[in-house]
Amino acid sequence: MPVDFVHHLTIFTVGFVASAINAFAFGGSLVSFPTLIWLGLPPIVANATNTAAVWPGSLGAVWGYRRELRETSPQVYWLIAPSIAGALAGAVLLRITPADVFDRLVPLLILFATLLFAVQDRVQRMLNLAPEHRGSLWFTAAVVFQFFVSVYGG
Repeated sequence: MPVDFVHHLTIFTVGFVASAINAFAFGGSLVSFPTLIWLGLPPIVANATNTAAVWPGSLGAVWGYRRELRETSPQVYWLIAPSIAGALAGAVLLRITPADVFDRLVPLLILFATLLFAVQDRVQRMLNLAPEHRGSLWFTAAVVFQFFVSVYGG
């Protein structure tokens, strides 16, 4: 088999697997991003490629969980704003970060994502307080947390 075919098949397969992981639990980038680096893409290009490649799986997850989203508190929809702002800030940071600095940050970013993935259930339980226990402090913390997670994702 030609190397190009194996290369493209690997990218397709890993992209499919990462999107499937994202549809159920998120964290698919922990598979796809390192694979893109392993295949020889520079880390900044791998990051941008990975972000562009896995978002359709996220849209599929939103579609798949549309019934559950109808039951979501309207307050949660306010997290869209810090998500967009954080993603844009992260994209700008990626564009202005020198490649050698980003190369050194990659292991820390992967560690951060792994830790975030590991504590995901605990964070969700903590944020899943009964509505009467959700005050302005809870919402402010959720907005700040969402912003920084989105900076990472951006």
